[in-house]
Amino acid sequence: MPAPQGKRWLVPALYVLLLVTFAAGIWGSYRSVFPARNLYRATGVLVARPGDTMILVRHEEVSGLMDPMPSMLFFAESREVIDRAKINPGDRLRFTIKTTPDKLLVVDIQKLQ
Repeated sequence: MPAPQGKRWLVPALYVLLLVTFAAGIWGSYRSVFPARNLYRATGVLVARPGDTMILVRHEEVSGLMDPMPSMLFFAESREVIDRAKINPGDRLRFTIKTTPDKLLVVDIQKLQ
């Protein structure tokens, strides 16, 4: 027995809704790693803070930018970026790196639990 005429749109509409939801999930995952052009997200552990705008971090792979490193010195955009995060050596953190022609700048830091 054929489906009633009023309900024929339901299956295609459900399919489109599921497809859009799936695409939005993929886009959100992509943006969590690559927030914008020339910006990359990384996770790691703070080793030390040798200066006002410098942090020494043991970081995991930064997708699309670099391999994991036992320690790397990063420069923050400003002292406030580091102070606002309230991080101490040993803290696990997520940070956003901005690529510039001559260096990598940390523009955001979040302390992870």
